[in-house]
Amino acid sequence: RDGNVVYVAAEGPLWAPGGERGVYKTTDGGGSWRLVLGIDEDTGVTDLEFDPSDPDVLYAAAYQRRRHVWGFMAGGPSSGIYKSTDGGEAWRRMERGLPTGDMGKIGLAVTPADPGRVYATIEAGEAERGFYRSLDKGESWERRNPYVSGGTGPHYYQEIYASPRDPDLVYQMDVFVQVTRDGGATFDNLGTGREAHSDNHAWWIDPEDGDHLLAGTDAGLYESFDEGLTWRHFPNLPVSQFYKVALGSEEPFYNVLGGAQDLGTLYGPSRTTNAEGVRNEDWTVPLGADGYGVAIDPTDPHILYMETQVGNLYRVDRRNWETLPIQPQPAPGEAPERWNWDSPVLISPHAAHRLYFGSYRLWKSEDRGDSWVPVSGDLTRNRNRYELPFMGRVWSVDDLHDTGAMSQYATLTAITESPLAEGLLYTGSDDGLIHVSEDGGGNWERAAPLPGAPEGYFVNDLEASRHEAGAVFALADAHKAGDFTPYLFESTDRGRSWRSIAGDLPDGTIVWAIQQDQENPDLLFLAAEFGLYFSPNHGTNWIRLEAGVPTIAFRDVKLQRRDGDVVGATFGRGFYVLDDYTPLREVADGALEEDAHLFGVRDAWWYIPSVPGQALGRPTWGSDAFVAPNPTFGATFTYWLKEAPATVREERGEAEKELRRAGDDIPFPGWETLREESLESGPKVLLLVRNAGGEPVRWVEGPARPGLHRVAWDLRRPAPDPIDLSTPGFVPPWATDPQGPLAAPGSYSVELMMATADGVESLGEPRTFQLKPLPTASPGTDFQAVAAFQWQARELIRRAAGAGEEVGRVQERLRYMRAAFLETPGAEPSLLTRMDALNRTLDGIRTRLLGDRVRGRMNEPGVRSINDRLGALGEHWGTRMEPTAAMRRDLETGLTDLVALERELAALMAGELERLEADLAAAGAPWTPGRRIGGGRDR
Repeated sequence: RDGNVVYVAAEGPLWAPGGERGVYKTTDGGGSWRLVLGIDEDTGVTDLEFDPSDPDVLYAAAYQRRRHVWGFMAGGPSSGIYKSTDGGEAWRRMERGLPTGDMGKIGLAVTPADPGRVYATIEAGEAERGFYRSLDKGESWERRNPYVSGGTGPHYYQEIYASPRDPDLVYQMDVFVQVTRDGGATFDNLGTGREAHSDNHAWWIDPEDGDHLLAGTDAGLYESFDEGLTWRHFPNLPVSQFYKVALGSEEPFYNVLGGAQDLGTLYGPSRTTNAEGVRNEDWTVPLGADGYGVAIDPTDPHILYMETQVGNLYRVDRRNWETLPIQPQPAPGEAPERWNWDSPVLISPHAAHRLYFGSYRLWKSEDRGDSWVPVSGDLTRNRNRYELPFMGRVWSVDDLHDTGAMSQYATLTAITESPLAEGLLYTGSDDGLIHVSEDGGGNWERAAPLPGAPEGYFVNDLEASRHEAGAVFALADAHKAGDFTPYLFESTDRGRSWRSIAGDLPDGTIVWAIQQDQENPDLLFLAAEFGLYFSPNHGTNWIRLEAGVPTIAFRDVKLQRRDGDVVGATFGRGFYVLDDYTPLREVADGALEEDAHLFGVRDAWWYIPSVPGQALGRPTWGSDAFVAPNPTFGATFTYWLKEAPATVREERGEAEKELRRAGDDIPFPGWETLREESLESGPKVLLLVRNAGGEPVRWVEGPARPGLHRVAWDLRRPAPDPIDLSTPGFVPPWATDPQGPLAAPGSYSVELMMATADGVESLGEPRTFQLKPLPTASPGTDFQAVAAFQWQARELIRRAAGAGEEVGRVQERLRYMRAAFLETPGAEPSLLTRMDALNRTLDGIRTRLLGDRVRGRMNEPGVRSINDRLGALGEHWGTRMEPTAAMRRDLETGLTDLVALERELAALMAGELERLEADLAAAGAPWTPGRRIGGGRDR
């Protein structure tokens, strides 16, 4: 009834408008909020439903629970169903027919088909849990079925959706969707479970068509038009939830391996050679279930390590994609092994065949996981989680503990080894301990506690320094205890003491993973709850990376150190790559203090991007196809401008702003100033590319605005096409911008310049870089000869295109001259005869240059024109292969024919064309395009 009235069900304080759990209400569209239902500090609201016949009637599912790293108390005495009949201002707790013991998570649904019915799925003790129904708007309830969500528990699925048309039809979210068609008396699977991905969390029913459904799962969004018998997936939504990422060492482009929430472990390229980018079909899923810790052998990128939940580790050889389980096992008589849901795995930086893997102790393999030995005892506190408190006390084992589909407790969560000191190992646990061994696991010492962090924190990451043998970074997390402080530390004495390097990170920023640049020890990268950060000064300041980076959780970050890339794994938006972060090293060294700075240029791969479909843009696949863009092809130039020169108009505007602020009159600038403003083109940033010999190769224009900018050179020489400044309308997908021939591989330089009305100024020394041929060309190809041939062809095509444009302009001049003749009574009639003769001569030139248009109109072949020969040479620019013998002949013949044609055309224009225009002018004809000013025999 009122779009400004909005309610929020706040389950936790981090997401609550006022910081407290409960129901919030706004009546001004979110400008201000009031807490209208608050119960206690441990009780939030997980579901809020309206009566569809009376918007003042609301139902709220209150949920008292407390999560700690050791477990989850999934309910308590404050949980329950609350009802308001006055728009949320007052609430009553519903009790009649509901469980009398503690309740946990509750899902609610009200159906427009019968607003008196309210459905609830309730977590409770074994005798009272189940599916409930009320027929009197929640005043009384009956338990219809003992069913609640399945294998992974109500903490994961506890949502129900009632049909708007059939009051007895309700869907229950679960691994596989459950459906009741008799108001909860019975439940069945909806379909076979093979029609769409499992793990269903969200649901939508078309209010006008109950057969039309949308389902949100761990694999994204699905749609059905037959009430769930068949489904279609929306593959264009990048919504995968990644926990960990590992990077390969393949050339030219490395691969990415990542473990995802119930989407398995995914493997795909960081970029491709095709012009589309990285497509869904470029990825494989070598392992199913949930994906977690991953690693790639640095010496043999075919060897991959990946795991599913609770430490099930596998080795995969991607030459055959066969999977070998390699989880270490306890010896007979040893205690059961305890595994974290996401158990840590590490390849030693000193030996690619050496693996480390963590349970409650550290395991080592010297043969890529074929055999294992423990190299530690228990590196945790080894406490029984059922003896630990929730909400201020220890609860009975019969209370609502929910540990299904969760980590075991007292397990290792992080492992690192110093890349500078072999055998210097660190481990972190989920119960707040860091241990260090200086002899490869022979002896262990407990590191000092992280200062200020609460006892029992979860160690999210440990990373040994790449610059100091005794330095290590530690990231801890206490959000499950309600503490969202960024716990980020460094030790320089092997864990004996720690100092915070959280710097100016915002409060509430959970920190997940860290990486250190291998060249600049002060350059750090951080994966955090709301984005990806870097620090240029060793943690004093943290800057969030933007420019397309989502503000969601980055659970992991890795550096591809050979290429200088940052790769982040997000929990909900897939992988993100920052290509070539190396300018940040210069930022850390103070580059932004300069007025202008051109950063070092990464070597560029020289190849021809392929088009895998019929045209760019994947029109065959339609809008459902997803593609992640490749880095901009070519050589990328990064530059910084502290300020940009202001134009005369901008300077006047700034001065007038000051006068306006002061309330003063703004003077008229004067006609000369306005004329100068109209003629000023503004500053331009130009980057000049030169070859090894210093010859100019290409201008590249960039933004002339303050800030950091990136532009790319496409590794080609200028296009030969005539300049066309018109704006096209519809552009078909197969049309491309004009492009020139390839520049040859080799050494190049680029110089940054600023062009203003005062001239062109160099903004620093040139930077050199290489064009490196991708190793996919035909063996023995002479790339220099290829580039030289293409440049020769480019020059001929440029000249031929100019001749073609000139022929067209002469024909247009003749058309105007004929019209002018009719306005010139004193003109000799023989002028028309001369115009016709000139036009016939011109048509012969045009036919030799562009082809026989009369035969073309009739769809009949004609004699090969100069343009036909040269056009075939232009197609050679799409390959690095050497030209064929036929192409070389076409170049020679085209050159000979074009030279003769250019002479004829020039003579015609300087001779008979000018004479005709002069005779028309002498006869008093109106001006026509192309005629010289004053046009007459006496000029």
